[in-house]
Amino acid sequence: MDESRVTATISLSRKVNLGNYESADAFMSVGGITDETTHDEVVALLDGPVKDTFEILKLRLGERVAKLREKGA
Repeated sequence: MDESRVTATISLSRKVNLGNYESADAFMSVGGITDETTHDEVVALLDGPVKDTFEILKLRLGERVAKLREKGA
């Protein structure tokens, strides 16, 4: 990797009020963006591996929240 390249990391977070006295934070971070990164490469990343990973994490987090609720924590 050429260390002289300009890179950037973008992080986004948003709190979503669910209306049932609960809220959730959504966070996304994309790193390694360079001046040569194309729009199509970003879209492919976000619509491919990032989307798949988000769905897996959402499922696992939901399972953990359900377990915490069962325990009354």
